[in-house]
Amino acid sequence: MKKYFPLISSLFFLILAVFLWDQIKLPYNSGNEISGEYNVKKFNPLNEIVRFLSFILIPSAVYLFSYLYVNNKETYNFSIKSQNYFLKKKGSSYSSLNFYFFLFVIIISLEFFSLNFTSFVSESDLFHDGTFLVPPMNYLNNVGVFRATAHDYGLIANNLGLISQYFLGYYSLGSISFIKLILIYLTKLSLILILKKIISNLDLNDLFKKIFFIIITFITISLPNYYDFNSYFSYRHSLYLLFIFILGSTLINTRILNYKFIFVGSFSLISFLWWFDIGTYVNALIFCSIIFLLIHKELKNTFLLILGIVLPWTLFFLILPVEETREFIAQLKFAFSSATQDIVGLEYRKPFSAESGRWTKALMLIYVTSIMIINFNFSKKFYIGHKTKIFINLIFVSGIFVFNSALMRSDSNHLKYSAGLYTLAFILILVLFLFQRLERNKKVQRFIGSTQIELISRSIFLFYTVLAILFFVGIFNKYDKILLSEKAQNISNFKKNITFLIKAKDDLYLSKNNKLIIDYYKKISKDDRCVQALTDEIAFPYFLKKPTCTQFYIPAQIIDGFAAKKFINQLRSASPNIILFKSPFIILKNNSNMSEATEYIKKEYSFFKNYNNYIFYKKN
Repeated sequence: MKKYFPLISSLFFLILAVFLWDQIKLPYNSGNEISGEYNVKKFNPLNEIVRFLSFILIPSAVYLFSYLYVNNKETYNFSIKSQNYFLKKKGSSYSSLNFYFFLFVIIISLEFFSLNFTSFVSESDLFHDGTFLVPPMNYLNNVGVFRATAHDYGLIANNLGLISQYFLGYYSLGSISFIKLILIYLTKLSLILILKKIISNLDLNDLFKKIFFIIITFITISLPNYYDFNSYFSYRHSLYLLFIFILGSTLINTRILNYKFIFVGSFSLISFLWWFDIGTYVNALIFCSIIFLLIHKELKNTFLLILGIVLPWTLFFLILPVEETREFIAQLKFAFSSATQDIVGLEYRKPFSAESGRWTKALMLIYVTSIMIINFNFSKKFYIGHKTKIFINLIFVSGIFVFNSALMRSDSNHLKYSAGLYTLAFILILVLFLFQRLERNKKVQRFIGSTQIELISRSIFLFYTVLAILFFVGIFNKYDKILLSEKAQNISNFKKNITFLIKAKDDLYLSKNNKLIIDYYKKISKDDRCVQALTDEIAFPYFLKKPTCTQFYIPAQIIDGFAAKKFINQLRSASPNIILFKSPFIILKNNSNMSEATEYIKKEYSFFKNYNNYIFYKKN
């Protein structure tokens, strides 16, 4: 019974957290008037974090301390000076996995070129696609970067069109789609690099390392999906995964003075320019790394890491004009303000309640992984080196940070794309435990000892080949419906298909009705030098080939008390003759949040035309 006490006590607190879930309610800001689900329910968004911690952190902490107490003679500890310190540095057997690494690079490259790139030319999501299409249009037609557009993702993220313009020579929906596909490819490549680094340092026989690497890598590279950008890993995760690889590789380096920490610190700025949320998670990891280094008294490396943070930020603000700096800071503040949470926030569903299957599954997987992580770190039953522990702990913590996206807006898409890293940690630990048991099995040892190494090596390569064929034909990916013969044809025609995607005409992305609306809008606003559409079809300015009249291309950004006055001043200055005031397509727009802007428009503009339920206003 004593053996099971840690798990039983942990489960007790987990069940208690479920019963107390609805009782965890922090006071709501009664002065908040921003309409959204949080406002309707009078729900404090901090409730999500407190509930998450009560469900994961408290039961895990109970398990940790009771586990260490019950098994004190069979576990490592937290004491840095102790020989039983769980991250005690010790030598590990290193194996080069370069051969299979390059084979995996080849297989994901073949997978990429076998895509039917023409299939990505389909009807556009005018809201989400607009976030990538409109900011470049504003930049190319206005002075300044941040003053031209109120970025909702980040400077680089919202301007993928500029990247495609520079590298591909085209700025179009197709070229942006191609950039996203490349980012998914880089996500897969980063995952392979991470796995190679972890497995090459495992305390396993070389043969087991190769088999481990083959199995875990085929599973992992199937998680990012070209056909579903929200499946486990989004294209925005490519930089985050690259950072995890660089940070993990740097932390496990035992040199007293490691100048790579300067490069690690530079990601503090790079990540915020990439995607605001990824920037938050990267900086959280950097902060944790500083604490880690200070605890281990690595003061010189701590200094290098902080230097890597300070220098890029200093240069950035020195180069950026004062007005641009102010705007960048303002946009950063708005991205993390309570206003943004109130607009997009969706309450996380109570575990084990009706229709909470996916929500419950996510929390339970994190809980189970946290229990496995504790055993992984502290149990002496497993011979795991400090390098492996540091890297896998880093992956798990990184996944917990990303899960904040699912807590803030708890829909199925956010749950899916925030699940990649903690799922990877779970799979890694599970397979590692199995392989260590397998390696210790006496029958397996006798078999290996009695078999020629060359024969085993050939068998491993044959095993890889079989899995590679299964991967390539789409067995690992339920979304991959392309026949093998078609894939072979796509590889031979990849240049032609990529060119078709990049150069695809805008009309191919529009429904019949949207074409009519855009043609009509273009006709009545032909004398306007800019476009202001107060609908959630935010891509319209791109299809009209005009910048927005204000930096606010998303109506949800125009909030009373936050941006309304700035919007009114910019609209007054631009003075367009026509405004698209309303449409049947609604995602985030809420007129009650923009009453000041609405009042100004109705004062200066009058109803002009209802065209297919699209309401146009004309300047008085």
